[in-house]
Parts: sequence; C-alpha cells; structure tokens
Amino acid sequence: MNLFVNTNFDFMKWRFHAIAISLLFIAIGLGLLFTRGVNLGIDFAGGANVILRFQENPPISDLRSIATGATIQQYGPAADNSVLLRLPKQETEGDYAGAVVATLNERLNEGGEGKLDLNLQGRAALADLLRSADPDRLGASPEASGRYDEIAASIIARRSELGIFTDVSQATAVEGVSPAVAQLIRDSVFLGRFNVLNQESVGPQVGRELQQKAMWAVVLATLAMGVYVAVRFDFKFGVAAIISLVHDSMLAIAFLAMINGEFEIITIAAFLMIIGYSINDTVVVYDRVRENVKKLRIRADFRTVINRSLNQTLSRTILTGGSVLMVLMTLIIFGGEVLNEFAWLLFIGTIGGTFSTLFVVPAIVLAWNDRFGSKGSVYGGGGRRVEETKSAGERRDRAQIDQDPVPAGRRR
Repeated sequence: MNLFVNTNFDFMKWRFHAIAISLLFIAIGLGLLFTRGVNLGIDFAGGANVILRFQENPPISDLRSIATGATIQQYGPAADNSVLLRLPKQETEGDYAGAVVATLNERLNEGGEGKLDLNLQGRAALADLLRSADPDRLGASPEASGRYDEIAASIIARRSELGIFTDVSQATAVEGVSPAVAQLIRDSVFLGRFNVLNQESVGPQVGRELQQKAMWAVVLATLAMGVYVAVRFDFKFGVAAIISLVHDSMLAIAFLAMINGEFEIITIAAFLMIIGYSINDTVVVYDRVRENVKKLRIRADFRTVINRSLNQTLSRTILTGGSVLMVLMTLIIFGGEVLNEFAWLLFIGTIGGTFSTLFVVPAIVLAWNDRFGSKGSVYGGGGRRVEETKSAGERRDRAQIDQDPVPAGRRR
C-alpha cells in the first residue's frame, strides 16, 4: 500500500529547521531536568512504595504521622479510596515496605487482637486457620489440606476482585464455602481498615547497581546498533545512526522531564524499545540509499539521492509509525495509571524516531559526505565515481529510480 506515489518532497531543504526545533525541545527538557532535579523512582533511588485501599476515605493525617516523610498520593479514582505511599530513601537494606505496613496495621487496626485480619492477611494465613480448626471435619489428610487451600484461594481471589472486603458476607458468600467454614470466618476473623494492593522495597545498594546496569544497557545497545549499521552499510551511516539514537533518547528524556516523570526500570525498557524502533526505520532508508546508488547511471549529487530515497520510503515510514502510534494511543487510554507514563514515553519516542529518520539522520550523513567524501563521488568517502553518459538505457535507469517506489528484490 502506497500513500505517496512519485512524491518529491525536499526533506534536505528543511533539515536545519528540523534540527533547530529538536534541539530547542531537548534544551527545554534538560533545563527542567537540571532545575527540578532527576525524579528517580525507587528502582534507582531506593526506598519503598506501598499502595493501600481503605474501606472508607483514607485517613491522610494518620498516614502522615505514622509514615513520616512519605509522599502520599491518590491512587486511581477517588471512589476507590486508594493511596500510594512513596517512602523516602533508606540507608540500610531490609523489608522497608513490610515494616511500614506492620506499623500501619498496629496503629490503624486496633481491637482485632486474636483474630485474623481478612483484609490484610493472604491465602496462606487463611488456609492455616481453616486447617487448624477443620470446620468441615475433613481430618489431616493431604486431600483435606488441599481442599482448605482451594477455599482460602477462592476467598482471597474474591478480595482481589473487590479490592477490599467491606462486609464479612462478601467472603462467606464465595462459592465452595460451607456453612461451617462461613461460621468459622464470622467468629475468627475481622475486617481491617485497609488492604495492601502492592508493596515493594529497594535498598540503596541495589538501587545503585540498577542505575549502573540500566545506563550500560542503553549505551551498549546504542553502540551495537551503530556498529551493525557501519558494517552493513558504511562508516558514516554508523556514526549517523549512533547520533540519531542519542537524539531520540534525549527527546524521550526531555519529555519525561517536562511531565516530571519517574526514571525507573520501565523507563529504561521504553528507551530500549525506542532505540530498536528508530534503528529499524533508519535501516530501511539506508537500504534504499544503497540501492539507488547501485542503480544510478548518471552523475547526481548525494543530496538528490537521499531525497529520492526518503520519498520512496515515505509511505512505509508513515504507515509503520502510524500503526505503532494507534496501538500506543489505545494503551494510553485503556492501559491504566500504571502503564500511562510508559505508553506516553513510547508515543513521543516513536514520533522522535520517525522525525530523526526523515531529517536528523540524512542531515548528518549529508554533512559527513560533504566534509569527508571524495570529490565527484556520489557515495562520498568510499563511493564510486559515476561518469555522465547519454544512452537511452541509462535514461531508463534514471526514470526507474524516480518512479519505482519499491525496487525489485527489496520489498518490505
């Protein structure tokens, strides 16, 4: 499918304008980054995140007094009564989040001594209670133990669906719960004020190690892509590829700084995906440039070759980028709060990758060719000299380059 046939857009004419816009965007983002500081997530900074869901409105003042120094944010819709506690960086290793949850339970769930908190405890604790009491008189056989495990798992699964139990009947109404088990639950459990939806802790040493590994992952991936392009095509193409990938990563970092987003493990995953998408787009254009150089039979400057190659691959570039953007927009709308920042980062990175393919990479290659290319060579620096002739066959080759959007043998 070709959206654009026989187009003749002069991308090279606007390369300096495009680069200026790109550099301005990056400068604004980096300015905000240095002004506000880097917003490191717990993966890199260390600390803990705890997501709590309450039966009623969250007791913010109590949470502030108990979790000193924590940042408290609403999590999800207000009707969910959920909050995210971002606990500050700790100096020692340990289950930081678990210790905070235990303190919250002690302070907020008074009066439940001797009973199981059905909103806080998990499947294992509930199954132990059922096995020890044996309300259905199943005995101590492995089959009996497995049966109580299934009942406990069903009750906890129901709690996960609801988010939190607000009435004991929600647990006793679960399929498979016998009257005897239901009575035991009513007598032996209570419903605490909150349920822990998620908790995670990262110590300071682990955070530093993750920072170093993440940085090396991005750097080595970028260099590997550049080496691959240099080996497959030409050295100047490899240099341009590395610069363009750095450009795309900087665009993503600038955007993240503008929205004050967190730098965490999922952010690094987004950077690597952006690098992979961008280099794939760039290789398609490089391949077309090489194809056109091989078919060329009359003298033409390298700028003309690049412009033709960009126009011939324009449909593919727009269709591929547009498809990816539609998927990412769906993820932004329906992916939920957890994936929202990740999806937006990929969205901007995809636009940046397409932008660099059309303007940044060609501008770098053209500048390198003009500076270091052999005089009179269409494929500067290592390209062959193409002599000017006037035969009919050569004119047909020229016409084929202009009109055929997808040369034979290079269908993509």
